[in-house]
Amino acid sequence: MASCATNGIDITGVRASLYPMRADFAKQILESVAVTDTSAVWQQTDLFSTVYRGESASVVDAAAGLFVNAYDTTTHLVGEFTFSKGCPGDIAGDSYLTGQQLRPNAAVIKEKGDFLVHCKYSFYTFGRDDYMTEIEHIVTMAADAGLQPEHAHYCTFLTGTAAQLFNYFAEILAYAHDHMSHYVVEATVSVNSPSLEEN
Repeated sequence: MASCATNGIDITGVRASLYPMRADFAKQILESVAVTDTSAVWQQTDLFSTVYRGESASVVDAAAGLFVNAYDTTTHLVGEFTFSKGCPGDIAGDSYLTGQQLRPNAAVIKEKGDFLVHCKYSFYTFGRDDYMTEIEHIVTMAADAGLQPEHAHYCTFLTGTAAQLFNYFAEILAYAHDHMSHYVVEATVSVNSPSLEEN
């Protein structure tokens, strides 16, 4: 199947929002936005989130860098990520495409991303009748990645390191690129949640 056949645009995008549960949350968010290497993506930060657009590996790299750079050992941090590709209403501009799938934050993610995270996510593919088969395959890929998927109402739970999780996102987006025309991943990533201590 041709990638993004619905509109012919081979651009992946993510809308990423950070929520550090601390008094100086704005400083922590802005510092992470500033230090994340965005040389391989188009970037725009607005009132709600930061958008990265470009090639899928580069977009996941930027999103992972943003979350890892915002992490510290004591703060409850939540990240919201919406990855999307192939929407018929998407536009051809506002992107950075090199054909190289660059990952300028890879070293930082490897060095700093070895902390445990919890994630809830949902994968959606559109315009095809076998969508449940594809969703099941995506979840199987999570098990193969060591992320311990657990089914829940309206989503799947994952547990692993931040580096593992975002590497998995890169893998499923690469798979979706080759097999589907329009797809979305909605993910909430949490670290240092006090709720874990209460269970």
